[in-house]
Amino acid sequence: MKNQDYLYLDHAASTPMRKSALDKYIEAESFGFANSSGGHKLSRNSKNLLEDSREIIAELFDSAPSEIIFTSGGTEADNWTIKSLFDSKQPNNNLVTSNIEHEAVLASAEWISSNGFQTKYAKSDENGFVTKDEFIKQIDDETKVASLMWGNNETGVIQPIKDISKELKSINTSTLFHSDVVQGIISDNVDFHRNGIESAAISAHKIGGPKGVGAMFVNNKFKLPSFLHGGKQELERRAGTVDVPGIAAFATALQEQQTRFDEEVGLMNDERLIFEDKLKNALSVEIIGESMKRLPHISNVQFRDINSEVLLIQLDLNGLGVSRGSACASGAQKPSHVLQAMNIDSKFINNHLRFSFGWTTQAGDGSKAADIVMKAVKEIE
Repeated sequence: MKNQDYLYLDHAASTPMRKSALDKYIEAESFGFANSSGGHKLSRNSKNLLEDSREIIAELFDSAPSEIIFTSGGTEADNWTIKSLFDSKQPNNNLVTSNIEHEAVLASAEWISSNGFQTKYAKSDENGFVTKDEFIKQIDDETKVASLMWGNNETGVIQPIKDISKELKSINTSTLFHSDVVQGIISDNVDFHRNGIESAAISAHKIGGPKGVGAMFVNNKFKLPSFLHGGKQELERRAGTVDVPGIAAFATALQEQQTRFDEEVGLMNDERLIFEDKLKNALSVEIIGESMKRLPHISNVQFRDINSEVLLIQLDLNGLGVSRGSACASGAQKPSHVLQAMNIDSKFINNHLRFSFGWTTQAGDGSKAADIVMKAVKEIE
């Protein structure tokens, strides 16, 4: 089966590179291949590309260029923020996060706990929503970092970031408020300063950029210690030779995504609604978080009588690519921690698939996907 005949609805895991980003990568590799830390002309070419890209991204997020630090992706940014502020001189410090976070945050939280610090988890409700009151009650005078994702990567449910940020500082002014916005920037308007976010994780390959490139936003009032040590790259905050072509491609992809934002997100939302309505009218399914404000590109569907692994394989054979949930946990043959946190009935917890639309989504994809699902279900029954 040719790629163009295969319907890809796993954009929450990764997206194809935009042509503009790929073209920029090739151009940057030719023009800016030299080490951006060098002192000669070709290094200056590379350095200029790097700083131009930083300015482009900073402007798109209404931030200062000095607040954008390039990383290998969202996972590194989550780890950096959560781990780096904890040290043995302040053993009573704690981390506050939620039980529906991405694995990068939860694994970092486990690391915090294993090193003798306290980690407190705000619990989501049955809709996959962490209420402001539930999160805020975990904050105290010893909270060093608080981390809550913008929108969940499995259900798409959007969390009350702005409401929490307003109240958090009245309890502890020194707490750093971090948010994993990797999924959020795909289909929602994210403004760090306006929403009180002081640190954020971003990944390029979710919006049509290259894999292995991302950024961390850090409000200038916070000075996080270096996570990687060696040279003085990235404003003396992250050691290692900088991937200038990848960063230039990231900036180009983000620039195109923001320019076409209303058009792309409108189409994702329309196709998702068509897809969900068609399934609900034909099959015994439940749309998780349907009553909540969700990211327009994610649909988590519970199939009452069909195991998700069986259906996933059948959909693949029929030309539709989706996932059970987070790509970082694929192959882990265990129930989703997000669905467990929502107290999904154990009889159905392994009957869920995530369908996620993206920038390549076209009109008709929602209906086509629903038809493939209905055909696959019939073949299994």
